[in-house]
Amino acid sequence: MKKILVIINKNWETGPVLNALTNPKLRPAALPFPEVINTPCDGDNRMSQPRAVFSLPREGEEPLQVVVRCIEDLMATGVNTSSSLEKYKVLPQAIAADAADLIISVSTANYPDPAVTHNGTVILGGNFFIHDGNPDSHADPEHNLIDDRVGTFIASNVAPAVFSLAETVNARLHCYPGGACKLVPPPNFPAPQLVCEGASTFTAVGSVNVTDYGSYDTIDAQALKEFAAAAPEGYTANSIETTHGVVKISTSGEPILFLSPITDRLNHFNEDVTDTQNYVSAFNGGLALGELLCALAEYGGERQI
Repeated sequence: MKKILVIINKNWETGPVLNALTNPKLRPAALPFPEVINTPCDGDNRMSQPRAVFSLPREGEEPLQVVVRCIEDLMATGVNTSSSLEKYKVLPQAIAADAADLIISVSTANYPDPAVTHNGTVILGGNFFIHDGNPDSHADPEHNLIDDRVGTFIASNVAPAVFSLAETVNARLHCYPGGACKLVPPPNFPAPQLVCEGASTFTAVGSVNVTDYGSYDTIDAQALKEFAAAAPEGYTANSIETTHGVVKISTSGEPILFLSPITDRLNHFNEDVTDTQNYVSAFNGGLALGELLCALAEYGGERQI
């Protein structure tokens, strides 16, 4: 493995993720400052350049290159930045051009457990399920992503051993005296224990063709029901949002992981989500991502991804 491509959903997620990845006090000691840095950017930013490029040294091997891109940077001006179709228009070409050995999709999400809060935690997985959130609105160009893989379970194409790195990431995040954690509690309904969790059975459930935040709670319930009917036994829904699945179907077979910083509880979007909640959770995602990149650099360039 010589190159990793990190794809972050929106500008407001990219800022705090990169703040964590570049903070001299909070980023891992093994993660150098990026060789290329094009952040922060204003909300209407559009550009083809990556937001950052890191080069992680490895003993006896070439450095591991990490390219960080923001999907919103690539989208057409004036298009709804939640448009699944527009994301799908720009992603395949960008992914192909970077020719990475591993892709990591980063997007904030809710956790599909209405009883227990996971807000502020970070989830790592490799399976995908895509739900069409507006199947009767395909005449609307904002709701017109149609693909044969929608409604089907898409199994991970990453070696199972990679998911054990989540334990490494979590241990390194709990680095303060007494095992205290670097992760920051978000203001609304934070999880009682802030952790990074991952497993080969974890699945990102994604609802495409959804641009109205007010419909999330209804559509998320529909997506979970559809996932339960399609998923193999033992596989769990651990993240619900709108973008991981679009990134997955934009690839041409490259190994791909999803990383979901959790912002809200199932059916509690309006209670939990604020700009501050989003920022803190995305920042936690950046803290976990930094540790994951270092763990992947240690994993070895010749081992199977």
